[in-house]
Amino acid sequence: ISMANRRGISNVIATIILIAVAIALAVAVAIWAFGLFRSNAHAGTLSSISQDLYVTSSGASYLVLYVSNPSGSTQNIVSVTLGGSSCNFQGATSSISSPSSVTSVTGPIGGVVSTNGQVVIAGGTMVYLVYTCTGSYTPGVQYSGTIYLSSGSNIPFTVVAQAIS
Repeated sequence: ISMANRRGISNVIATIILIAVAIALAVAVAIWAFGLFRSNAHAGTLSSISQDLYVTSSGASYLVLYVSNPSGSTQNIVSVTLGGSSCNFQGATSSISSPSSVTSVTGPIGGVVSTNGQVVIAGGTMVYLVYTCTGSYTPGVQYSGTIYLSSGSNIPFTVVAQAIS
């Protein structure tokens, strides 16, 4: 077999194939990049600044979430879990004077409304949310929890249980 009879693809065809591959890669990268931007644009802007878990001598547990909603739109917390157990909204306050004061926080305050099992936080609000949790928690032990938003996003957190003295 002589080399003179072998023919490769023409330069024009090779150029067309290379351009098609480059365009396909550019489209794939654009879809990926805009997909990331879109998911971040629709993600809830609610942020959890700090978390505390207080356990009373009777075993009742109070989860305190200090949250901020810097956006102009409301954010809805659908549910909160801690260590695999559900937590129920008890109330909101603008400050926590002492760990024992969390047991007396009830009802919503300005910028926070509890409706249909959801906690609605107005834009521009920074607030302490108090939840009672159904699980059994031991002071000094770290637990993982999650804040679930109506936007479909969630905010994971960890907290160490503390005894209320």
